[in-house]
Amino acid sequence: MWKKVLVLIICMAGCIFMVYAGSNGFMKNIINAQSAPTFQLPKGSKVVLGKYDNKEIVWDIGNHTSDYVLMSSKPIKQDFEKYSDSLGCTISNPSGTTPGVYYVKKCPNTLIDNEINSIVLSPIESPLLIRNAFIPTYHEIKTGGTLGLSTTDRAFKDINYYLNERGVGESSLKFGWNYDISTLIQLPQTSGTGNAYLSTGGLIPTAEKIGNMIEYYWGGSASSVTLGNANIRAFSIITDTKVNFAANTSYTDGTWHSYSIDTTNLNENNELNPNKLRIQSSLTANLLDIKYKSNSIQKVVKNQSVVLSVNANTGTSTRISVILYDDSGTDIQYYKLGSSTLSGTNDYTVDFTGVPVGKYQVAVINEEYDPSSQLPVESSPISDLLPLEIVEPHKLTYTKTPQSGASAGIDYEFSKNVNAGQTIGTITVNPQGVMPLTYSVDSDGDTTYQNFEIDGLSSGSSSSTSLNVKIKGSAPDLVNGGLKAGTYRFCVSSVDANGDPTTATTDSKVCTSFTVEKTNPTIAFLDPSTTKKSIHNASTSWNETAIATPSGGTKITYTKVGGDVGMVNIDPDTGAITYSGGNAFGKVKIRATVDDDPATGDDNYTSAYVEKEIVIYREVDGVLTPDPASSDTTIPTFSASDANIRTGGTIGKIQGTLGTPDTIGGTTTTYTYAIKPGGDGSMFQVNSGSGEIKSNANLGVGSYHFDIIVSDHWSSKEIPVTVNVGMAPAENLKYYENAASSSMITSKTVTLTDSGVSVYATVRGSSNTNPVTYRIQDGSSNVITVHPSSGAITI
Repeated sequence: MWKKVLVLIICMAGCIFMVYAGSNGFMKNIINAQSAPTFQLPKGSKVVLGKYDNKEIVWDIGNHTSDYVLMSSKPIKQDFEKYSDSLGCTISNPSGTTPGVYYVKKCPNTLIDNEINSIVLSPIESPLLIRNAFIPTYHEIKTGGTLGLSTTDRAFKDINYYLNERGVGESSLKFGWNYDISTLIQLPQTSGTGNAYLSTGGLIPTAEKIGNMIEYYWGGSASSVTLGNANIRAFSIITDTKVNFAANTSYTDGTWHSYSIDTTNLNENNELNPNKLRIQSSLTANLLDIKYKSNSIQKVVKNQSVVLSVNANTGTSTRISVILYDDSGTDIQYYKLGSSTLSGTNDYTVDFTGVPVGKYQVAVINEEYDPSSQLPVESSPISDLLPLEIVEPHKLTYTKTPQSGASAGIDYEFSKNVNAGQTIGTITVNPQGVMPLTYSVDSDGDTTYQNFEIDGLSSGSSSSTSLNVKIKGSAPDLVNGGLKAGTYRFCVSSVDANGDPTTATTDSKVCTSFTVEKTNPTIAFLDPSTTKKSIHNASTSWNETAIATPSGGTKITYTKVGGDVGMVNIDPDTGAITYSGGNAFGKVKIRATVDDDPATGDDNYTSAYVEKEIVIYREVDGVLTPDPASSDTTIPTFSASDANIRTGGTIGKIQGTLGTPDTIGGTTTTYTYAIKPGGDGSMFQVNSGSGEIKSNANLGVGSYHFDIIVSDHWSSKEIPVTVNVGMAPAENLKYYENAASSSMITSKTVTLTDSGVSVYATVRGSSNTNPVTYRIQDGSSNVITVHPSSGAITI
């Protein structure tokens, strides 16, 4: 039971801690802290350690796999003779030769050891040494030897140095010398091949670049004495566990240095780019927080100063220096010697000007500062790491993005795409800087900025890299839900999560202006066709009404703009038309114009108009004139014997009168004529152009009625026509010998006994086509008979 309670308490504590940590920048930094990797110097780097002949010694690191094997970067002594009779050198002759004729002297390394032993270490340096300065043996430096060196690890490029081991050269063996008459030396890497042997007789591989040197050789005369010499190169071994840090000895000016350790000069016989060691001591340094403007941060704009909260103790001339690792916390990128250490927890301002943008891990080290020497100094271990990203300052870009709807060639248009809630532009952020950004819409010289807002930013803060600028729902310049026409100006300002920049820059603030163009309304008459009215019909007033789109906020006015403007009057507000009278006829052009309603005081529309014509015409009439053969001058009247009533006979002529000229304002009136279907119209025909009326059949006695339609370009009128046909007068019957004869006779003599005698009776030359019937007047048919149809008389 208690165990369960304990677990619950621990869980609750952890959960509470995580909630607090998630809402506090300082705790977030603590959670994200990580230990700095173990510092290690690479092979080939140079370090300063100890003094020889009162001069600081620079060493090459020849091996760093366990501890550091150090080799002086230059020989501490060059061309050094290790021979001296005072050392008690022994004499050796070649085998098989007379003693004293040729000999060498083998001397101990006393003089070399004396030089090595004169290297002085400070109390700070001594604890580093695993092995004091020494001259190595071949067995120590050989490939696979105890020092872990290869030929290229240990051999200078151009000079040799002593080894603390004896041997012999191949040429000496040929003369019978002992295997130990020479001191082995490390030859340069550039040395040619040659065989050397160990004192035990073993052949040294030529790849090891090992030679030998005889200290003193007597060749049989005083003039043939040869003294050998070589260079003294000091070796040492120091522990890597007590080296907290090292940096180039030039990194002392308090500026940021791109951290690197030069390994290219290994065994080059120079002391270029040495590093100063920071040695383990009682100094401490704990990086607690990274702050900017009193807030814990993990990201800051480049070239800013931040505050490092550090807990440290003080020592002799100690400084809090800053080390920047890469984002993985593996490799050191930059180093800066810092300000004097203060005891306890304190804030240290660090200027990051010049450090490139990127993700880093920050550490501090509490180190002694001794500008007079390059020798190692005491320091704390490298602190734990805290993340810090250095970024470019954010930059805003505004791009106009009008929504669709405006007329072609126009970005923004009243009532089309500038309505409340619509987007007018887009803010993009690149680079992003320290998100989230806080935005505000500001004035650019007037109050029109109050119409706009950043979409979705009720708190003004966003991590989005693209945001819309839209029209407020409560924008003060809205008319019928849309921005009224005019020019608008505004700026969008922003600061990052750290409150930068404190003063707006051209990157953090963008200003723009745009124009809402007037809308082009449309307008049309309800009846767009020409209005045609006769003088009679025009006497009653009527309306010519137009419709505008949009209708809200607009007003239509009506005017006369051309033609016979005095013929009518028009009401400017309603379009009501009143005829002026006086039997005037003609054409007048009227216009309906739409524009802003003056009552609104706005100017959101361009003026637009539409026009149409009104024609008032005089009605057409016609006059009928009978053919001269008519017995009546007003009504066509003929007798049955008149040729006028035969097919194609002329009845008379109709002539149009009054009407209106074909072209309003012209002088020519074209009349046309047609017989109205119905009545007796089919019995007649009329020429459509001349108005001549003709019979379309042989007319009998009687009255005929039909209508002729008289038309001009504007109107038509039906004219009633009556044609009367009366009885023809009687004609004289004449006699001829026969039907073929043309000579009229008045008598014919016959005898009583004649029979079958005939004459021919007819009305010759008559135009009357009516049928003629013949009979004997007194009814007698005993002597004379007459044919009733042909008129032939037979006695």
